[in-house]
Amino acid sequence: MKRTVFAGTYTSHNSKGIYQFSFEDGILSDPSLLCEIKNPKYIQYQDGIITTSCDFDQRSGVALVNEKGEIISSKAYENGTSCYVTRKDDHIYTANYHAGTYSVLRIVEDRLKFENTVVVQDGGGCHQVLLWKDLILVPSLFLDRVVIYDQEGSRKGSIRFNQGTGPRHGIFSHDNEYLYLVSELSNELFVIKTGTWEILHSISILPNGEKHKRDSAAIRLSDDGKYLYISTRTMDIISVVELNDQVPSLVQVVSCGGKHPRDFILLDGYLLSANRYSNTVVSFKINEDGSIGKVVSSVEVPEAVSLAYK
Repeated sequence: MKRTVFAGTYTSHNSKGIYQFSFEDGILSDPSLLCEIKNPKYIQYQDGIITTSCDFDQRSGVALVNEKGEIISSKAYENGTSCYVTRKDDHIYTANYHAGTYSVLRIVEDRLKFENTVVVQDGGGCHQVLLWKDLILVPSLFLDRVVIYDQEGSRKGSIRFNQGTGPRHGIFSHDNEYLYLVSELSNELFVIKTGTWEILHSISILPNGEKHKRDSAAIRLSDDGKYLYISTRTMDIISVVELNDQVPSLVQVVSCGGKHPRDFILLDGYLLSANRYSNTVVSFKINEDGSIGKVVSSVEVPEAVSLAYK
């Protein structure tokens, strides 16, 4: 099946914005510039619209881009680019690492409306917004906590980790009963029971049980819910973790096929890695046992740091 993949980038060197390319049976086409926009470093695709955090002439915020590459709405509301954006129905949530905040916007008649910004803690390192039932979870690297809020922005608790852990990104199990969270600083995977937010298991996702090498980044869950895939930028690797009754075990560590795998996606039995410093997106075949197989295709995408597809 032929797909379209979108790449968000940093525009500090050769990149000009959001790129697109086709994907079919692991083969990637040469990319083309879809939308010229400054630092679209995280993107999300839904209902024909790409939502991106980005920079404008004076401030930073969010833009909505259609499939023709046209910016149909934008809203500037902060002093630096958010590192993460997600959308649920007509609501958009962003996390700002440097400011230590998360923000909420809403789409009203195809236009962006800013609602509010919640200060978690100045310089808290807020990396993501996770939505679970009516709660908002914000992994905050420098606080060593995932801070939990209700929809009104009132703090309801937190998941605490050891000092120097640096929680970064998480993903829920398909039944929403568990949260799988990767730490950027300690290079660990945590299996957490939702609701009680009890940490059930934790393992290193590096070879030989190493920890504290820094810069673990993205995490994805296989369609069958049996395997987790996690990238680590400093080591240019992707780790494969098998889940047996929610008990994790590291089963494979492979090269990302480039340098600095800030993000990757799973798509139709393949893994596509966005390797920022080598300016490439690389596709790998995923084997039947969940392991990562050989490189199938590679294309040049300048400073790719986020991927989405339709």
